[in-house]
Amino acid sequence: MSEYRRRDDQGREAGGNPPQRRPLEVIVDDRGVESALRTLKRLVLRDGILRELKRKQNYEKPGERKRRKIREATRRRRRQLSRALRRKDERW
Repeated sequence: MSEYRRRDDQGREAGGNPPQRRPLEVIVDDRGVESALRTLKRLVLRDGILRELKRKQNYEKPGERKRRKIREATRRRRRQLSRALRRKDERW
């Protein structure tokens, strides 16, 4: 796999503000540009950069934003619960 790292890689900032996006850096090694491009696409997908860009294309009303955040939190909680139940079932 191509090597990758974040430039200016620091821990999360203290406080309640979300961390600023840092640029991704993918290094092209002997495997070539195609491998580095696949790695970059995977990183962009994992970080949710495209999803965030699409969401920010249009204005989002404060009420819509609250509903979206509640929906996302519910989805995260449901996913965590199902993973915990799966782990519990695997142990038994």
